[in-house]
Amino acid sequence: MKNILTILLIFIGMTSFAQERGERRSDLTTEEMATLGAKRLAMQLDLNQDQEEKLKELYVKRIEAIKDFQEKRKEKMEERKEMHSDRLEMNEEQKAELREILLSSALFKKQLGMH
Repeated sequence: MKNILTILLIFIGMTSFAQERGERRSDLTTEEMATLGAKRLAMQLDLNQDQEEKLKELYVKRIEAIKDFQEKRKEKMEERKEMHSDRLEMNEEQKAELREILLSSALFKKQLGMH
C-alpha cells in the first residue's frame, strides 16, 4: 500500500512540474527562447560570443520553422475535421435517399400483394 501511495505521489508531482514548465515556455518569444537555448549551450561548451550569436540565429530559424510546421499541421487537422463532417453529412443524405427508395419499393410490393 505504501508503494502504491509513493508512486502515486511521485506521478502527481511529475505531472504538475511538467505542466508548469510547458506554460512558462509558451510565454517566451521566439527571440527569448533562442537566447536561452544559445546561452545554455554556450555555458556547457564554453563558446565565445561570436559562436553564441551564430547559435542564437540558428535557434531562431529552427524555432520559426517548428512554429510554421505546427501551424500547417493545425490547418490540416482543421481541414480533415471539415472533410469528415462533410462526409458524415453526405452519408446521412445518402441514407435518407436509400430509405426513401426502399420504402417506396416496399409500399409498391405491398400494394401489388407481393411479400
